[in-house]
This record gives sequence, structure tokens and C-alpha cells, in this order.
Amino acid sequence: MSTEAVVRDLEEKFQGFKACFGGKELTQACATLSGALIGGKLPAPLDQLSEDSDLHVRELAFAARQYTVATAENPADYDALYNHGVLLQELSGKLPAASADQTALLRQACSRYEAAVAVKPSSHTALYNWAVALSDLARAVRQADPAEATAALHLASMKYAESLQLNPRNPQALNNWGLLLQELSADAGDWFKRDSLVRSAMDKFRLALRSRPDFDRGCYNLGTVFYTFAMALQNTSDNSASRQSHDHSVRTLLAVAAQYICLAHALQPSKDIYRKSLSVVRQMLPLPFLRAGYLTAPRATSLGSVTETYRRGWFVLDHKSLRQASSMETSLSTAAAGTPGPARHTSMRMGTPAYTRQVRSFTTPAISSMVPSLPSKFILWQVSLMLMHQEYG
Repeated sequence: MSTEAVVRDLEEKFQGFKACFGGKELTQACATLSGALIGGKLPAPLDQLSEDSDLHVRELAFAARQYTVATAENPADYDALYNHGVLLQELSGKLPAASADQTALLRQACSRYEAAVAVKPSSHTALYNWAVALSDLARAVRQADPAEATAALHLASMKYAESLQLNPRNPQALNNWGLLLQELSADAGDWFKRDSLVRSAMDKFRLALRSRPDFDRGCYNLGTVFYTFAMALQNTSDNSASRQSHDHSVRTLLAVAAQYICLAHALQPSKDIYRKSLSVVRQMLPLPFLRAGYLTAPRATSLGSVTETYRRGWFVLDHKSLRQASSMETSLSTAAAGTPGPARHTSMRMGTPAYTRQVRSFTTPAISSMVPSLPSKFILWQVSLMLMHQEYG
């Protein structure tokens, strides 16, 4: 009996039966199961990574190929588009920096995020990762095509803005946006544009810290941008008439930079980059105290009661602790700051003004006038934020 006759006989006996003796149908089925593009050749970077010696990389490449098939079959599948972008972006980091293959994967990742956002415009995570991928792409093509790199950075800035409109309290997005603006400032054509970009970067780092006060990278980046700004300012004026004021501004900026780098080191002392940076700026730290100012805190004796009472006192912070200042410390800190001494303490009960309640939100019950000192690592970030808006906001 011929092959055709066998096929007809089987199809008549078994409804829905379709014979396959290899060829195109089997090839397509195997390609689908293996994650390859049906009827097409695998992208070169994925083909390369699918044979990597690292099992995890091979698994990522296999998953990326699976998502290639899924998004081809259903272009409106948000999850497949988003996850495909994430995998391509992660795989790009496994390739040589600035190579053609890395650039190709980053471009594909950006296109996946763009498609995901088109399907789901409210996805702040897709917008955020799109911005990160664009920033990575800018670094990959900077040497070969500076114009494309700059365009990618400007587009990334827009995507960070859109992401933060949907999720305003994302400290990592704010931090990355600040770094991007700082990078753009390096290529600014004039001082005024550079100054505007640097100040915008500072604003983003400050917002990141307000969203997450213990965010050490935000502290460190704010310190580095202050340091860079001070160094640039130091070389801008030769007018002897304004030299004293100019030098004072430079010293102030360097002191602020040193404090934020010190803060980052206090939050994460194990990070080598913070330790090395602190060794550079240590001599620029203000003495004898890192911070000095008023702090409104609840009395220990009234804590948690209906008649909870707050006391406004003068506190100092050094490398050892936060504490209510003694008479000598008060004199030293006010003289160094050039401010009048603290006024007589005042007490407040429940129903305090909005500003006092805001200050209270940055404190803990342990920070009170009845507690002589606290470990500086625990409270350094709290006090810095409480005083930051008064000095630099």
C-alpha cells in the first residue's frame, strides 16, 4: 500500500488525524519547542549566548527566545513584551561593553519596552526600565555615535519623568534621573546650561532622599555633585574684588559635599568607594560638629500620653553621637555657624502646628531632650534631612 493510501486510511478512521513525515511541519514544531523564530534565523547575540558556558546565561537566552515567539504570536501581550525587554537588557550585560551585539540587544530591549508601554501606558515599571535601557544604550554608543548617545539620554530623561508621574516615590528612579542630568551637564555648551542641569540633578537626589532617607547611593551622589560643582566654580572667577565671597562659596559647597559623603559612609561603611571618597574630603568636614541646630522632640516623661509634650532644644551631631548641646558645645557651634545662640526652651502639647508635626515625623521617641546621646549611624540621615531644607533647600 502506498504512503498516500495509508494516510487516507488513517484520516478516515481517526477524525482530526494529520500525518507528518518530517519536512516543514516538523521543523516548525521543533523550532517552537526550542524557542527559535518560526521560519527565521535566531538573532546572532542570542545564538551566541545560547552556547555560553554559564548555565544561567543559557537559561536566560532560552527564555528570551521563548518570549520572541510569544510576542510574535500575540503582540498585545504586555507581560511577554515587558519580560522580554528585561531579559534582553540583562543579557546585554553578559556581552562585551560597547560591542555591536550588546548594542543590538539594548535596542531590542528598548523596542520591547516601547511596545509594552503602548499596550499598558500606566506601567511605571516599563517606563523606568525603558529609561535604564536607554541610558545603557547611550553608554554603549557614545564612542561610535555621540549624537545618538545624547539623544538616548534626553529620551531616557523623558521616560524617567513619565515613570515618576505615575510613581512619584521611587528613589531609584529619582537617583538615576539625577545621574543622567549630571552626565548631560558634562556636555553642556555653556556655564548657565551646565548650572541648570547640575541644580536639577541636586533636586532629584534630594527628592530621592526624602522618599527614602537611608538611601546611601542618593547621599553619595548628592555629595559628588556638590563636589563637582565646587570644583567647577573654583575655576570660574578671577575678579579679586569678589574673591573672598567666591572662596567662601567654594568652601561651603565642599563642606556640604563632605557631609553627604560622610553620611553615605555612615549608612554603608563596608563600601570601599565611600571609604576612599571620605578619605579625600575628610579635611573639608565642618568642625567641630557635622550639624548643629534646633530639634523638636517629645519629652521622655510624656511620651505616648494624651498630654505628650515637645521640647525645642539645640542639638549637635559629630562622629560619635547626636546629643543635646552643653553650654560649651552651644557656644562653639553657634560661633562656627555665625548664628545667634539658642533661645529659651518652649514646650508644646498635642495639636502642634504643621511644621512641628513634620519635624516629629523625622524623629523617633528615643531622640528627646532627656536622652544624652545616640549612635550617629542610626540618626545621621534623619538629622541631615531635617536640616537640609533650611541650609540648602
